[in-house]
Amino acid sequence: MKRERVVLSLEGQLQGRLHGTYRLLMLMMRAALILAGLTGCADDEGVAAERQVLKVLDSNELSFNMYYGDYVNAAFPNVEIEVVPSAGIMDYKKSPEERLKRMKALIEEGKPDLILIQDQDMYEALANEGLLDDLSFFLSKDKTLASHIYPGILEEMKRNRDGLLYGLSPDWRPQLLYYNEDLFRDLGIEPPSGAMTWAEMLQLAQRVTLSDTSDKGVIGFLPNLPGAGGLASLMALTEGFDIYPYRLSLGMMTANTPSWQHIYKTAIDSYRTGTFGSIGTEDISKQPLASEGDQGQTDLFTQGRAGMVLGSYGAYEDVSFKLGATAPLVDEATRSRSYGVSSGFTMSIRAGSSLSKLSWDIIAFVMGDYASKVRAGLDKGWNDQRLVPSNMTYMETVRDPFVKSVYEQLPAYLPSDGDLKLSSEAYQEIAGMLNREIADQLMDKQTFDQMIERMQEQGQQILDRELKKE
Repeated sequence: MKRERVVLSLEGQLQGRLHGTYRLLMLMMRAALILAGLTGCADDEGVAAERQVLKVLDSNELSFNMYYGDYVNAAFPNVEIEVVPSAGIMDYKKSPEERLKRMKALIEEGKPDLILIQDQDMYEALANEGLLDDLSFFLSKDKTLASHIYPGILEEMKRNRDGLLYGLSPDWRPQLLYYNEDLFRDLGIEPPSGAMTWAEMLQLAQRVTLSDTSDKGVIGFLPNLPGAGGLASLMALTEGFDIYPYRLSLGMMTANTPSWQHIYKTAIDSYRTGTFGSIGTEDISKQPLASEGDQGQTDLFTQGRAGMVLGSYGAYEDVSFKLGATAPLVDEATRSRSYGVSSGFTMSIRAGSSLSKLSWDIIAFVMGDYASKVRAGLDKGWNDQRLVPSNMTYMETVRDPFVKSVYEQLPAYLPSDGDLKLSSEAYQEIAGMLNREIADQLMDKQTFDQMIERMQEQGQQILDRELKKE
């Protein structure tokens, strides 16, 4: 996913109304770095340190300079950065295999020391190809930094074939469960607090829907995907399953497993019992859904007609009511894992680099407390407000009542089917079949058990046909 980057040049020249504010913060950071002895200054005899050239793979030179050029120049004045541009490699019109082939060729030819990747799949592919260094040794030597890094990012970065730490991400994108504090107060219902499971949240949402006596058509929860099938998919992601009930690595449908039956029963019952009013019980294409919560966007939640909604950190900031937020929905097994946790971009070291220690020093600095404090001091106009630093000291310095909740979550376990993928046609065929069976169950055209049986049989036929093509 493409990142929004802060607009600043190597000299710290900014475009926009916060020019002076940012320059002051940069000067403060530079002063702090000098006082802390982190800038690679001259030695005691005043002899200038040897200047080193570090090759950095990034989208292009402007991209690197705009986002971390000032940070690196401040901390490492004797390091000259040579950017190995990768923008032409990440052509998403090409297949993942072709992009990987081109990226491998670029790394082998350009021999970058520090590798910045904005695509999590590409990071994992490079790790699996043995092109990246394991960072565990370096991190083990820095106990303070290791204790300050959000554990969820360490888990995300170890999602590769070896389960090793081949990269770090300085920021990540969390979710929160937002709620309309005024609506809950008016209805006399306690708002959500702490991490809840989907079943618990849906019970609370049902109370909101059934307690409202206005003519607004208030619902307790505004979903991100339509219908009971969409709700089941969201629940499944939280529980560590795929969006649909199958495992390609095993070549089997899993709709008849106890876990998936529980998911489907919870989702269908929530529609049957009026949690969403009459919405979504017939034509799911007409069901109102949650927006991204950006400024200017409207949905039932921004209109004050929904009690709760899941959204990215920093969303729904311009609503007219008192906004509340708590940790996102969690899995039932551990009550600590949530879907939607994703990294911003990754920083890695090329395997075999002669400047691995210097590369690590830059990674450690960007991941460290100083950079986190600078981020906390920046106005949201200079930050991608959906991202928070992976360094957890951020929550001690930023003025945000919601930020502590985001560090309480861990990423949901994600199943891995290796390189196996369904064709888009087969994927759509399974999706359509599942929605039809759910709709028939909601309209009492079949029992729940019959629905599960038909899902299992039809889905298995599709899988068998598709996997034979491999």
